[in-house]
This record gives sequence, C-alpha cells and structure tokens, in this order.
Amino acid sequence: MSHQDLADQIAAALKGRRPRAEHKTSEATGCDNPGCARHAGVNSFPHFPSAARSGADFGEAVADAWYKASGSSRMDIPVGIVAALALWPTKTEGATHAGRLASYFAAQPGRVLVQGYGECFAATWMKRPDLLDVAAPITQWTSENLDETLLRGVQAVTRAAVRSGVLHYTGSSDPAFRSTIDLMSWTVTALRHHSSRQGLGEYHTPPDISTTMTRLLTAKGLPQPGQWFCEPTAGTGSMFRALAETLRDHNLDPHDFGWMMQELSPLAAAAAAVNVLVWDLGPRALVACGDTLAQGDLTAAALSHQREMFAHRDRITDVTVFAVATHEANRLLNSLFPSSTAA
Repeated sequence: MSHQDLADQIAAALKGRRPRAEHKTSEATGCDNPGCARHAGVNSFPHFPSAARSGADFGEAVADAWYKASGSSRMDIPVGIVAALALWPTKTEGATHAGRLASYFAAQPGRVLVQGYGECFAATWMKRPDLLDVAAPITQWTSENLDETLLRGVQAVTRAAVRSGVLHYTGSSDPAFRSTIDLMSWTVTALRHHSSRQGLGEYHTPPDISTTMTRLLTAKGLPQPGQWFCEPTAGTGSMFRALAETLRDHNLDPHDFGWMMQELSPLAAAAAAVNVLVWDLGPRALVACGDTLAQGDLTAAALSHQREMFAHRDRITDVTVFAVATHEANRLLNSLFPSSTAA
C-alpha cells in the first residue's frame, strides 16, 4: 500500500467516511461504492459455522482454499488475509463476538473484503507504521485491482480462515490468550508445503520445541524488566511467542522488555511484524528484514527506522488534518456566500 493510498484512507477516516471514487450507482441500494455490503446486496448474514482448530489444520485449510479457488502461486494474498483478520480491531473478552463476526465476513464478496482489509491495515499503520512498513509484502495487494479469479481466492481463504477459528484465537481482548498460537507461522508453512513440490519448502520451529527451549533458558532465573531479547533468525517469531507466554505466566509484562527480531525472508518478517501486534509485545518490539550473517545486529537500524516511520506518519497526519480542515472551511464559506449568477 503506497503512502498516498494510506493518506487517502486516513483523510477519509478523519472525515468520517470512506474514500470516494467514480463508481456506478447500484439501482437496488442507491449506493455508489461497490466496496460496501449494501452495494453488494449483502444485508443479512446467515450463520456460518466457526470453531478453533489446531494450527496445522488451520494452515492446511487456508492453503487448500487458496490454491483450489485461485490457482495462483502468490502467497502474499492468503497470508495477508490471515494477518488482516488477526489484526481486526474488534476484541472482546473470550472472543465472544467471533461467531457473529465470522458470519459477517463469510457473507461478503471478495471486493468488499479487499477494501475492508485495506482499511484495517491503514488503521493499524497509524498505530505502528514501522511494523506495517515491514509487513508491506503482505498488505500491498489490497491496493491492486484484483481480477475475478483472485477475488474468488480472497473469499475462499476468508471463509476457510474464519471457519477454522482465526477470530476465536485472535479476537480475545486478552493478549495472553492471543499468544497461545502462531497462526501466521502455520499459514506460511502450509503454503510453503504446497510450493515444496517445486523445491521451495520452509519449516518453522514447532511450538512445543519453542516452549521447551524457553523454559530451559529461564530455568535458572527470569529476565529482568528493561532487558532486551534478540532473535537473529526469527522466522515468524515462534521463540518470542513462547517467551512472552512464559513472562506472563510469571506476572511479567512484555511491554517492560525490548524485543528484536531479524529475519531473511520478507514474507516471514512481515508475518513476524503482524505477530508483534497480535501478541502485544509492546512499543519496544522491533522487526527487521535482513541477512544476519552479512549485516550483523540490525537493532540500531530498526530503531532508526521506527523513528523515521513515526515522523513520516505524523507528517502525513498533519497534512491530512490540514486538508480536511481546509475542505470544511471552504464548504462553510460556500454555504454562507453562494456564488452569484449573472442577471
């Protein structure tokens, strides 16, 4: 997603509406925006079954849905869909809303879903632009004009993900519960397995191994607040998920620590950036995409990137607020002093 696209969506949010575009008006609804449920004719949401499944089953369901519906080898779209659903801002205690929200998503056409996911990423960018910049490889597709085949894939993956419990896992208001699983890892791994027939296999550290390693590392004593952790080959963040879980089990807050993840694969690094937010690791949690062997410790570069992205966000916000204020001022002036017509 380009900075201009983000600025347009931010401006629309500040104005209290979505970005306007040149679209044909639906005769049935009177709506001129095909990226909304009313225009698509979706006014009711029949029950759609959803329940939390194992991570392996979840990943396989997403991968099967994508490849069967789209026939595309692209991985950024299905991984991005899972990311958007995981980041969806509606959170409730025990994820009690998950069933109803699953039915809503399952009823939407692909084009409506793409717009909604793009707006979710834009809203998240406002909070952590540094992480969403790293996550760009799995978010930029929401700005594309996807063809009908890919849109069918978007719809199929969405239904597979919500049916398999993504909202039940990530819709909880308790970050400790959201940290019990790495759905991004299971998704990437399953998609890679499908591609492994072409020799592109990728395997992430199993969660049980991560938990065991974390317990061994903390057996002689827990880390102290203020300490930094660095994972030079982070993948999607499996080790940090287990460590955050251990800290919370001992009444320690992950926000009191620093977290630095480095990863060579842009796709895995993007997924790790999403996980930082899903697991709520805190404001000092950073992700960098780079070659650890060639570049060494990227913590200083990641901190610099974070400062630059926050400054960039603030500049965009300032310009957008000014543009909205100017627009409203002109509207008021025009209403007070209507243009005169020639006699």
